[in-house]
Amino acid sequence: MPPVTDRGFRSGGFAVPKDLTRGDYRASFAKMKELVTALNRAKVPIVAGTDGSGLELIRELELYVQVGMTPVEALRAATLYPARLVNAGRFHRLDCGREEADMVLVEGNPSQRVGDLRRTVWVMSEGRLTNADELRTASGFSGRPH
Repeated sequence: MPPVTDRGFRSGGFAVPKDLTRGDYRASFAKMKELVTALNRAKVPIVAGTDGSGLELIRELELYVQVGMTPVEALRAATLYPARLVNAGRFHRLDCGREEADMVLVEGNPSQRVGDLRRTVWVMSEGRLTNADELRTASGFSGRPH
């Protein structure tokens, strides 16, 4: 893990109130899952995101699948929906002859198993192709996440 990220994890967040228990946290987490389930059933668009470093995003998508989203819906919550929300630009299908595309090549099938995103091999962004393992190394990570 990069030193900056490691320091952030070690510094902690807010002080935990003394009267809260692990059971309290589990009950709160269960309520959050119930809320996301209800929102999803009501067809409320859910936008994935994190207040953390971004390392938690794939786990967030896995939790969305646990509460009833399909893997494709969870992927949209992290890609298409936030891009539309901030009016990030044009959305097209990948076709031969297109000159612009941001995409990833994954060893696996995230549309069936969202966690396969941890096995990203190549990243193409703004016309630049980058090996994902080299990108991880340049960012200070020692390998692919598990």
